[in-house]
Amino acid sequence: MKTERSASPILPYDRTGGRPVLYRSGVLPEDFPKRLVVLKETSGLSWNGLAEAIGVDVKQLRRWRKGAEPCGGAMLSLVDFALTIPGGVQALLGYSSVSSERRRTA
Repeated sequence: MKTERSASPILPYDRTGGRPVLYRSGVLPEDFPKRLVVLKETSGLSWNGLAEAIGVDVKQLRRWRKGAEPCGGAMLSLVDFALTIPGGVQALLGYSSVSSERRRTA
């Protein structure tokens, strides 16, 4: 009797050897605060504007920049916002435009 295998998850690739990078569930990357800064700069918004756009208090953004982790709902709002701006998802995921282009053409 054959058993069906589930499809492989889509995984991000490292920037050097093209190997898949496995993220443990619920663990944010260490550079997440830096990624927030890049997302803010990519959007062209102030910190207050970014907070309003994702529906959180600006104090919460400050906590995230100091290392606190967003809850699931806030993270979803952050991703939803990132989807609305060119380069937003790449900024949030920590991909440079060069590595994103390389991945698309590979």
